[in-house]
Amino acid sequence: MQLNTRQIEAFRAVMLTGSMTNAAEFLRVTQPAVSRLVKDLETHLKFRLFRRAGNRLIPTHEGTILFAEVDRFYVGIDRIAKIASDLQHTKAGSLRIASISALSLSCITEAIKLFHADRPAVSVMHESMNTRSILELVAGRHFDVGFADASGEFPGVDLTPLPLVEAVCVVPPNYPVARKQSIGPDDLRDLPFISLGKSSSFRLKVDQLFDEARVPRHEILETTLAGSAVALVASGLGVSIVDPFSVSTLRNKRFVVRPFKPRLTFDCVVVTPSHHQNSRLCSEFSSIMKRLFKSMRATHGVDGVPL
Repeated sequence: MQLNTRQIEAFRAVMLTGSMTNAAEFLRVTQPAVSRLVKDLETHLKFRLFRRAGNRLIPTHEGTILFAEVDRFYVGIDRIAKIASDLQHTKAGSLRIASISALSLSCITEAIKLFHADRPAVSVMHESMNTRSILELVAGRHFDVGFADASGEFPGVDLTPLPLVEAVCVVPPNYPVARKQSIGPDDLRDLPFISLGKSSSFRLKVDQLFDEARVPRHEILETTLAGSAVALVASGLGVSIVDPFSVSTLRNKRFVVRPFKPRLTFDCVVVTPSHHQNSRLCSEFSSIMKRLFKSMRATHGVDGVPL
């Protein structure tokens, strides 16, 4: 049975407003037009939708049942329109994020907070992993976006550099080297050193810098988490060189942060699937991350202003 949309609209308006006159105002048409549409619908359906009780219109049993279905349909249409509007304004959907551990407890956490404040209906899933896993899983589209070490090209993904930030040296406050305004490789000679894991590209840059300076390190500990390295420094076990994000969340009086010279950058990239149109949610989250990196760069300074 083919139903006329205008007739259904008139019937629904009468049910919602309680009279033909009110329905006409609701639809911005004349009262006779509404009466005719409802009567034509009753003729088409071959049953009555209303009965009169004085000046009142009372829905029939059939009319009540039909309205329940009609209203469910319109609620669905309204819901679709709401979802479409939310998608247009990036207020709904889902976003799957992967990041290296150095960012997970600092920059990513802040970015998710800012992102969620404007888009509370968006479902966000975040996992921390190493750079290799991020590249593989984003290439396979298991994640929408990743934030990883800059470690060279990888098939199936596009890599967009994030603003460079400079590494910092963290030392216990009772170490004599803590009195220096900036710290270099020779200042750390023979001091107990806490290294990041060998799988970290940043660790490789630190190793290369000390090798070129011909300064041996007294490595006593190795950890995959920069935040753990900072916590170990805070406990007085030694010194470390880490990204500035990791110290920004753990800053306290139990360790001192100093610029490291020569300049040692913490290079990160945005990882997205190749040959794939990124969602607005992905683009907007990446923009938040870029702003946070720029903010850290301004705070930390390209010349290494102490945090």
